[in-house]
Amino acid sequence: MRAPYHLLLAVASLAVQAVAEDVLFPHMRGLKYSEYDEVKKLGLTGLQMAHSGISEGKLTVPAHVCKDDEEWNGMTTADFAKYKAIIVPDCMCNTSLNTIKFLDDTKRVWSPAVTGNMVIIGTDPSFHAKWFNLPGAFAMMQDAISLVATGDRGTGMYFSLSCYYQSAAKPVAIEALSEIGNFQVRGNLSHPCLNNAHLVAQSKAMTALNDNIASNWNCSVHEAFSEYPRTGSSGFEALAIALNATGPGEQSFADGTSGIPYIIARGATPLGCGNNITEGLPFERHIQLKLDSGPNKHELHKLHVIRA
Repeated sequence: MRAPYHLLLAVASLAVQAVAEDVLFPHMRGLKYSEYDEVKKLGLTGLQMAHSGISEGKLTVPAHVCKDDEEWNGMTTADFAKYKAIIVPDCMCNTSLNTIKFLDDTKRVWSPAVTGNMVIIGTDPSFHAKWFNLPGAFAMMQDAISLVATGDRGTGMYFSLSCYYQSAAKPVAIEALSEIGNFQVRGNLSHPCLNNAHLVAQSKAMTALNDNIASNWNCSVHEAFSEYPRTGSSGFEALAIALNATGPGEQSFADGTSGIPYIIARGATPLGCGNNITEGLPFERHIQLKLDSGPNKHELHKLHVIRA
């Protein structure tokens, strides 16, 4: 059962008002994955506060790593809401769902705190950064962490699905995220793996990743999204797709491309926003329009149209 809406609003207000100095890493076997290194780099060089309303200055992003599982399990919703973002890293292409069981076990506590930007990644950037030194893996982590650690809506979240669902031939639910919405992914996508990636959304906080370096990782995509929340103020956008992939989750985009999302985000803007028509499920269409009159002039609004 999801948290009541008034509780979400209260937590969001708390998160925005709190002076959150760190991003939070769970214990995750006590290892510091490549995402941790990227946070350190961003802390040293500074994150431009693109979404905070502050045009000048730097945002340092020190990291707090839970010393053990008990520390995470003992945290309250208010504790989680004190952080700029929660970073759930790629455990080196880990395939065991037991690795993220702690997320599922505590989801009713941390989920209401996550009201800010989110990025959910259906691949293993830490693995490809550490063992293959791929520029795209570093860029993916940098951009995603930058997006979730900025914004004025509260605590963000970065979540790498690693290789947990890569063997799922049919769509399966991400149970750890069920308090936030219905997220379903599938693996077993292609032999050889899907390697053509294409970005279909953007953000001022994301400047490093592009199609070329997101592609050709030998296995660029491990999980693709067949279902995720797309409507309302907390809806997600496809951020990157497995280009020309077909099957459950396939969509067409405003730039004329099609494929299945493997990275989704809350807080990013679809390419072509303002005249964007994104095909969703077979009888759904999501349209973003810019109003040209009235009190909400120039604001973007998403319409959800069901076609017979």
